[in-house]
Amino acid sequence: MEQAGSVPILDALEQRLDGIAGAIAAFRGGVDDVVVLDTVANGDEPGELSPEESDLSGINPGESVFEFVLERIVQGLHSHLGGADPEQFDRVVRSAPEIVCTLDGDARVVSVNDRFFEQLGYPPEQVVGSRFFEFVSDGFEHKLAARVRGLSGSPEHEVSRPDDILVLRARRENGTNVSFECVTIPAARGSDPVLVVVLRDMSLHRSLIDQLRESKDNYDALSETLTEAIVRIDESFRIVFANSAVRSTFGYAADELRGQPFSILFPDAMYARHEAEFRKYFFVDDQDRRMIGMRNTVELLGKHKNRGVTPMEMSFGNAKDYRGRTLTCIIRDITQRKNAERRLRRLAYHDQLTGLGNRDLFDIEIRKVLERPEALAGGMAALLFLDLDGFKQINDTMGHDAGDQLLIDTGARLSRTLRESDSVYRFGGDEFVVLLGYIHQRRDAAVVANKILGEIRRPFELSSATEGGRNTATVGVSIGIALIPVDGSTIEAVTKAADLAMYHAKESGKNRFSYYRVDLNDRAVERWELEQGIRSALENGDFDLHYQPIVDTDGAIRGLEALLRWNHRTKGAIAPSRFIPVAEETGIIVPLGNWVLETACRDIRRWNDSGHPDVYVSVNLSPRQFDQRDLVETVGGAFERTGANPANVRLEITESCIMSAPEEAIERMHTLKARH
Repeated sequence: MEQAGSVPILDALEQRLDGIAGAIAAFRGGVDDVVVLDTVANGDEPGELSPEESDLSGINPGESVFEFVLERIVQGLHSHLGGADPEQFDRVVRSAPEIVCTLDGDARVVSVNDRFFEQLGYPPEQVVGSRFFEFVSDGFEHKLAARVRGLSGSPEHEVSRPDDILVLRARRENGTNVSFECVTIPAARGSDPVLVVVLRDMSLHRSLIDQLRESKDNYDALSETLTEAIVRIDESFRIVFANSAVRSTFGYAADELRGQPFSILFPDAMYARHEAEFRKYFFVDDQDRRMIGMRNTVELLGKHKNRGVTPMEMSFGNAKDYRGRTLTCIIRDITQRKNAERRLRRLAYHDQLTGLGNRDLFDIEIRKVLERPEALAGGMAALLFLDLDGFKQINDTMGHDAGDQLLIDTGARLSRTLRESDSVYRFGGDEFVVLLGYIHQRRDAAVVANKILGEIRRPFELSSATEGGRNTATVGVSIGIALIPVDGSTIEAVTKAADLAMYHAKESGKNRFSYYRVDLNDRAVERWELEQGIRSALENGDFDLHYQPIVDTDGAIRGLEALLRWNHRTKGAIAPSRFIPVAEETGIIVPLGNWVLETACRDIRRWNDSGHPDVYVSVNLSPRQFDQRDLVETVGGAFERTGANPANVRLEITESCIMSAPEEAIERMHTLKARH
């Protein structure tokens, strides 16, 4: 329902003017083509122009847009004023948003709206009935006179075209001049022919043009300062705009790309895969994308004119104008970012010393094997746990740099030994893991294990921190083998199986491999209980020393050999052959050996003081104990606390103590002898 006094055509005209103001705002926001859609239809109510009527192709930004708008205003007034009764006619004139006045055949003012009084300052009684030329500056009267004379012609008048727009200069009531754009419309006020004159203040017009040009210049300057390539495409996927940054990103000048298909910027297969996704961005705005879960950015490969493919990231913004929908694509080269991400991934998933995969990468790769058992049809996979035999001695005697070099060289030898389908990882310390992705049968794992044993047995050339220069060192490796899925179908199960098999290889003599067996679980539990028992016995004083006499050929006792014995509180006597290897492997042998040394020193001091001054005691040092850097201080401390005579204490070492680094071992023995 219309409000009283409302005229549809005038409401529509006001909407059109609001559209012009919106166009200016859009221009400031970065749009370089202003579109003002007419909202006046051919009927009696506001509507939309047909595509043919709204086509602005060929219209230049700036003045021509206003000429277009003025023409449409003229068309709208003409269609609504023709044949109107005088009362309706005057209401239309009074409600017009621009200066509107009507003239009779003598160029006298018949009616005028308030815009005339507001902008020119004349009172109504001075204007109505006066000749319109009285208000027009000298030299401009002739421009309008022909239009007035035309009223005496045919009642069917042509609608004025843009090239009929006049520029007039009018005098204000205060004597100043103002320029107007003028459009005339032959019409009828009831039965009387009149000429409707529509005037637009050109100062406002020029101001709007300047603002539009300034906004466009700012947008152009901004787009040219961006390092990202900006490309706008139409619905046919043709490039309609490109900024200068496309040269550094794609190797093309902006002018080269205009009119080219968007696909020129991408490899064929990549473009084909994303074309349907690109089309969606024409119709879905940013807010709607978030609601439906669409990505705001897409990563893909771009095609440089000269350098081949490059990783790109592209974000989108869509718009709709008189030409249809357009899609603005902001494209950035992400080569440096991808390189940085690769470096970060390498740091996250690779051991920094050897360059091998770490435990996190191993978890990812073995999960792939376990989650695809069908890939193992007709065969199996295998997991090998490796622990170097003798690494600690080298690390302690030759220095950490030598130990690090040994680990690096071990990783390199393992990598050379394996197939491309296999992988090797370092878990830390001297522990390595090999994953055989596919083997046909059980013995294939043994073939790989034997190759590894052979590679690791070869001497390593290492730099010694103590001796200087380079020395050779030899180590072994104990290998545990678990088969997938035979020995486990989860990461926890299969890694535990390989770990148990590796410990069994160590217990069986080291430098060998062992397959996992179910009974190793029981043995592992037993071994853990034994380890805990050793620690508890040391804390609670449950170990004893027995002494075996060393007799001379004449039957006289020359010395005593200290023998360690453990009488478990609930299990009774436990043979040294059971607990000594566990103590050595876990490192408990060091504090346990120190206890043996100090106890033997205390006992020999007592015996020497009781009338046997020449009797000595012999104490065995374990390899781990001998390798301790503070061994000399530890032995000296035992002598000092007990008061034992160093001459009556003999330290015995096994051959294995000097095998890995004989020079360091000999030097340490000389130091012990010299000080004590």
